[in-house]
Amino acid sequence: MAFPRVSLGWLIGAVAVLATVVFVVSLASLGRLIRLSTEQRLERGRELVERELDHLVATADVADGPLRLTVLGMRGGVVPPGTSGPSGRTGQTDRAVRTGLTSEADVALGTLIATAPRDRAQIGSLPVEEGTVFLATQARDDGHVVWTVYTVQTPRHLATWRTTVAVLTLATALLGMCAVAAVVGTRRGARSLERAIVALEDDLTAPVPRPAVAELARIADRVESMARHLEEAQRAREQLVEELAQREHLAALGRVVAGVAHEVRNPLASMKLRIDLARTSESVPPAVIRDLDEVSQEIERLDRLVTDFLLVSGRKTKRSKACDLGALARARVAQLSPWAGDRGVRIDVQGTAEIQVDADACARVVDNLVRNAVEASSPGDDVRVAIEDRGAHVALVVEDTGPGVAPDLVPRLFEPFFTTKVDGTGLGLAVSRALASASGGRLEYHREPGRTRFELSLAELPAVDAGAPS
Repeated sequence: MAFPRVSLGWLIGAVAVLATVVFVVSLASLGRLIRLSTEQRLERGRELVERELDHLVATADVADGPLRLTVLGMRGGVVPPGTSGPSGRTGQTDRAVRTGLTSEADVALGTLIATAPRDRAQIGSLPVEEGTVFLATQARDDGHVVWTVYTVQTPRHLATWRTTVAVLTLATALLGMCAVAAVVGTRRGARSLERAIVALEDDLTAPVPRPAVAELARIADRVESMARHLEEAQRAREQLVEELAQREHLAALGRVVAGVAHEVRNPLASMKLRIDLARTSESVPPAVIRDLDEVSQEIERLDRLVTDFLLVSGRKTKRSKACDLGALARARVAQLSPWAGDRGVRIDVQGTAEIQVDADACARVVDNLVRNAVEASSPGDDVRVAIEDRGAHVALVVEDTGPGVAPDLVPRLFEPFFTTKVDGTGLGLAVSRALASASGGRLEYHREPGRTRFELSLAELPAVDAGAPS
């Protein structure tokens, strides 16, 4: 069964209205019950006074001594003729009046005695602190006046009923206040959540306010958590799209490079073979041999360039083997130190570690990173090359004090053919990252205040058990 859609504010308002109706009906019923009970007690007291007075008028005799009353708590007496009030000449009755009644009741009783009729009972009432006092008088044929007094006590449960009424009134008032606060808080919280959801449609990082209502606050937490997950999924999607585009770019580049490499390497190999044969000929003058050496070096450089293209396009490196990374870094730095010295830059190498890597590929990464660091440094600066053993992997860190790369260019730093140098090819860092990836590692760029750091992470060579056979 489908229920109609109703606002929470209307539901809370309906609860408040129904509670108010219940309170009013309960209060009216309780008030009527108290009033009826009080009226019945007063009517009963009046009947007792009148009945006892009739009994005394018919049976009381002054000569008999103290009067015998049939109702517990009732007082009565007989006043002789010619006495103006209960404080007249009859001693027994006079003492009873003085000790049993208040001064107000005594005065009222004296007035009733002075005006007591003979044909009927005269009844009056007087409110006192304890309740209500009923006074009755009637004159007999012999001139004596018979009187009775009875106090109807206020019922003890009346105070409890009054407390109950006060509690019900307070509870209803609090219920109304809570209902108003709930309606206002719910509506405000719902409006704030609606505005937050509208803002999240355009910006998933928009803040989500926390309403005062706990249930709405939990919904706000879930909405914010969902927005954060959507933001992370969106970033992951954008990164995946970027990676796919880069892979497609590299795949297309690989197809082009493979064709170019095939067409270029064959002529290069043929030229290198002819040059090597010419260099070994005794008829070639020494000056020509020197020129042939330079041509051979240029051919080797072109061959390395083709190899770089193949690496960037995804070609695997040679088979890895155990290598002392510290010794390899020191050897490459020793080769580059004269060139760095000409630029006024000193290179410092620290640390060592055993790794499983293609030594030639790793040496080329070290060359590229150290060259970039020296070129980014000013005369008198130091370039730091550190090998750090970090347990699960080994890091080769190259640091310099150069200005680094502009933050908006960092995402493109490892793209093929991207460079900030006038005479650069844009292949150094791309080749270095490709070599690191092919060797099972990664190459990362970090910028700290005053320092630029490239970090090459490689897997550490597992320790060999001393008891194992060699």
